[in-house]
Amino acid sequence: MNHERYFPDQVVVITGSSRGIGRETARQALHGGARVVLNGRDPVALEETRLALDFPDRTMAVAADLGSPEEAQYLVAATLAAWGRIDVLINNAGLSMRGPFADLSDVTVRAMVDANFLSAVWVTRAALPALRESRGRVVFVSSLAGLRGFPQVSLYSASKMALTALHQSLRAEEGPRGISFGIVFLAFTENDPDKTVLTSSGQPFRHERPWSQTQGQAATAVLRMVATAKKKTVVSARGLCLAVAQSWFPGLVDRFVAGSGNKIHRVEEKRP
Repeated sequence: MNHERYFPDQVVVITGSSRGIGRETARQALHGGARVVLNGRDPVALEETRLALDFPDRTMAVAADLGSPEEAQYLVAATLAAWGRIDVLINNAGLSMRGPFADLSDVTVRAMVDANFLSAVWVTRAALPALRESRGRVVFVSSLAGLRGFPQVSLYSASKMALTALHQSLRAEEGPRGISFGIVFLAFTENDPDKTVLTSSGQPFRHERPWSQTQGQAATAVLRMVATAKKKTVVSARGLCLAVAQSWFPGLVDRFVAGSGNKIHRVEEKRP
């Protein structure tokens, strides 16, 4: 995909972009001519990412915990103070977990809801006036676990599924005002080596798992959503099969998941 013709001088805010898919999305958007706002909670990591990207002069870093509505408002205010507009908001921030629902701690439940759902709620709400003015674009980054609930990732699936309802509602409410909305369901994506997920008890751990797409492929899928204004994209052949089967043969999917022995989202803990 040639990004050069898609993002000339557009202001693109990407949440959760100090690493992983968000960082790669920022890199590709910059090569397409965008001005990019990086976001994460760690100011040091954000600045390191900004300086490592090819166009640091067109990149700004705003540290904010988007689980807080006040900090989401700060991210938007800082962007408008620097560049005066927001053309694209990519809600990429997220966190995963593994473990039985019965063992979930309050910490893990709150972390999943804050990172995967409320972060998108708060920052999208804060950015609405600017997006109305620019007739901008919002993309929600979801997962195949947002198409179907799976064992061992209950709150991750639930929080990602909530993005679908938010996307549908906002399309109906804000579409007539000129804002377009899209949602992309990514398959298992290549991880940074130091990425962690939470256990049921809320302890982070590093893990290994096979992946079916690179970070670059995932970022390209996200930016294609922006460029084409598609409403929905399911990435990978496996994802498309899941989407079709869940829509047309839900009983078959139920039987498959029940017989999987909790292997679908199983990961191996990395050893030091």
